[in-house]
Amino acid sequence: MRLRNSLMNSIFLFRLWLVSMVIGWFGCVFAHANQNHNPCVLVSVAPHKFFVEQIAQNTVEVHLMVPAGASAHTYEPTPRQMLKAGRAELWFCIGEAFEKRAIQALTSHYPSLVIIDLRQGLALIDAEHRHGCKGCCSGGADLHFWLSARQAQIQAQRIAEALSNAYPQHAPFYRDNLATFQRELRELDAELSALLTPLKNRAVLVSHPAYAYFCRDYELEQYSIEMEGKDPTPQQMTRLLQVARKLQVHTIFIQMQYSRKAAELLAHTLHAKLVLLDPYGEDYFRTMREIAHAFANQDSG
Repeated sequence: MRLRNSLMNSIFLFRLWLVSMVIGWFGCVFAHANQNHNPCVLVSVAPHKFFVEQIAQNTVEVHLMVPAGASAHTYEPTPRQMLKAGRAELWFCIGEAFEKRAIQALTSHYPSLVIIDLRQGLALIDAEHRHGCKGCCSGGADLHFWLSARQAQIQAQRIAEALSNAYPQHAPFYRDNLATFQRELRELDAELSALLTPLKNRAVLVSHPAYAYFCRDYELEQYSIEMEGKDPTPQQMTRLLQVARKLQVHTIFIQMQYSRKAAELLAHTLHAKLVLLDPYGEDYFRTMREIAHAFANQDSG
């Protein structure tokens, strides 16, 4: 086992070295290309691409690191992505493991790359104590913090500030767009609150515990099938069945990014339906409304 881990680490270090060398070789090409295009900024997940585009609009080019359908928790950027990332001037990060490794490779050749940690200023939830959640991943903070329309206003503020610092010629434009975006986020929060407040303490059973911030905002109770990043053991499944029956669960919410095997087994036993949600959806307002209506209507049909 120790030999295998050593081999895996060696492979990763070689890949990191290779990507760093390629970035260095192509750096001059990208530097020249940047002279004829809008500045490039990176985001880790699609919702933050939406945030940046709402504020910056066509003044920047936004590159997404984690593609649709992939899990940000386990993702590793491809060499092609790293080459494109070599053009970036800003990176809006969320604290995922892959970011640290990719930043190491990029900043070794582009020390001027500005890293903006979108966790700063947020009321984060400990991954071991997510709101109402049983069976969560252990260690660190829950990183699905965009799934709070209230916390999203703080993230938008931080994005606008970083963009204004980097491109001061557009600062008034960013300030106006931020005001509009934050007003829309407040309206979204009020809309979702009106929908979900009558359902206070409703249980929500999910395959992956992504909804702690959403549930905290609207006083729902999240229960997760996944246990510390893994499918549950038979003993854990037995306990989940007992809890689900007690809570009269009729719906299980799954994601395309994660295994649904345990959820399908549980749904079959409970005669429950499976509903697919994508908390990583790029159209933020649509995503939040879909989640809210799915949670509100889970006992219908």
